[in-house]
Amino acid sequence: MCIESRKEVQITRDDVLRRDLTELREGDRNRCVVLSGVLLDPYTGKRLPYTYRRASQIQTDHVVALGAAWRAGAYAWTPQRRLEYANDLDVLLAVDKQTNHDKGSRTADKWRPPRRAYWCEYARRCTGIKAKYALSVTGPEKRALQEMLADCPQ
Repeated sequence: MCIESRKEVQITRDDVLRRDLTELREGDRNRCVVLSGVLLDPYTGKRLPYTYRRASQIQTDHVVALGAAWRAGAYAWTPQRRLEYANDLDVLLAVDKQTNHDKGSRTADKWRPPRRAYWCEYARRCTGIKAKYALSVTGPEKRALQEMLADCPQ
């Protein structure tokens, strides 16, 4: 992770881009800045270009959305714990902007990635995040996660 005197959220976004983009080009003077790359969006399979300081179709998604986490127990966390969650690289994923908007703060019983090939990884990540942060899981959400995990390779 890059350590700079910039805002923590921006550093985290660059860390997500650095992890999730291919054809990555970093800054010459500041290697913490991602200048360009290409995202193969896990949710849709779209190939999305990224260029620093240009409008992009890429957003950083909280796999278990902030609103969903709040409803599942984050309301009781300290402000520091909420900040840790919001910037946790395990929770964050670079994705297609429109698909991220479509997902909103929905849980796995209300939304699944359009690209079925990503269901296993999505369900694994949701399950891992819920466990890591001791977030509750509703009955319908548990069933949806189990359905997505049922056909996953062992």
